[in-house]
Amino acid sequence: MRNIIFYLFAIVLSTYSCSKEYLDVQPSNQVSAQTLFETVNGAQSVIDGVLRDMRSQHNNNHDQFGVKAIDLAIDLMGEDMAVEKFHWFGADYRFENHDAKGYRSDYVWTLYYRMIYNLNEVINHNDFLKAQPEAERQHIKAQAFVLRAYSYFQLIQLFQNTYNGSENAPGVPVYTEATTSGNPRSTVQEVYNRIVDDLDQAIALFEGSNQPRLHISHPTVHVAKGLMARVTLVMQNWETAAKMAAGARTGYSVMTADEYALGFDNYTEQNWIWGLEINQEQSTTYGSWFSHVDWSIGGYCGAGLSRKMFSRALYNRMNDNDIRKLLVDTTFMKGGLRPDKFSAGNDKGWNADYVMMRPEEMLLIEAEALVKLGKEQEAKALLTELHKNRMNNHEVIMATGNQL
Repeated sequence: MRNIIFYLFAIVLSTYSCSKEYLDVQPSNQVSAQTLFETVNGAQSVIDGVLRDMRSQHNNNHDQFGVKAIDLAIDLMGEDMAVEKFHWFGADYRFENHDAKGYRSDYVWTLYYRMIYNLNEVINHNDFLKAQPEAERQHIKAQAFVLRAYSYFQLIQLFQNTYNGSENAPGVPVYTEATTSGNPRSTVQEVYNRIVDDLDQAIALFEGSNQPRLHISHPTVHVAKGLMARVTLVMQNWETAAKMAAGARTGYSVMTADEYALGFDNYTEQNWIWGLEINQEQSTTYGSWFSHVDWSIGGYCGAGLSRKMFSRALYNRMNDNDIRKLLVDTTFMKGGLRPDKFSAGNDKGWNADYVMMRPEEMLLIEAEALVKLGKEQEAKALLTELHKNRMNNHEVIMATGNQL
């Protein structure tokens, strides 16, 4: 109950809100679970609270701004991003922040299980909405299933080895009820079973309800299929991964080079399957993705306090006409490569939106799965589609055979 009240408070501050009638009945710090789930608006408010939590700053820490902070920590553990100075995220970059009692581990665990707690409330109180239209009930429940599956998928990947070969290893606790009592660790297989089942139910509910999407942050059947594609790719279920990836990007086109260069900061300008909109009221300024990766605004990166640079090894392998390479500035500083892919300085600034899923990712998942299935020509056709949109002189490159 405490977590529900927290989310209701967050909703009042967000762009989403309950109906005036609902808000007039009881103040948000006195609402009961039964009252909350009497209407579709009330149930949607909890979903929106979870989405708000996914893009909020926590504990006044500038490296705890929701799911994109976790994404950045993961990126910094790879080899395609270099950091000039250690600042926020320095421990992640140095692999010093991943033990069981570590600062990052605690944040990841707390954020995703808080989300799961509230999503379980939505799922298990769905019967309270019997007086509401059935299609709207289904739509609410489908969103909750998607977000719960997303949370468990993030957790199991971060707290155990990959699926294949680790099916019987201890994974993370699974909760399908809103409870503060601890559960033992489920096996990796059991966690993935929960994820797949949630996504199966979400897809069926979305297709049965056929409700319009109200906002880019709301999960849809395309988002559910996209997450299923990610999950089944990890599970090496190639047939399902290819099918779901194709379904996820149906109706979405691959971005042109010009669209790609717009900065990845504004969902209205680019073709995203899923994103989290940030407005001026909700901006977390220095504690944000763009503060840490965008050189065009005066955040930690732009001010030179913790510059994120492009890997030279990767840069040298890219074709000179690849828009991704063209968005790397080699003249800004001696020896450094400044990436301008994420650039909010000429558009949204601190209010830059967070991308969560793109059709290009789904195309690549489908292509990889098709190769694993021995369907190389189909995979090549997909990669050619992406290549044609990403390269400024696709025809010349293809003619010369220089496709990197």
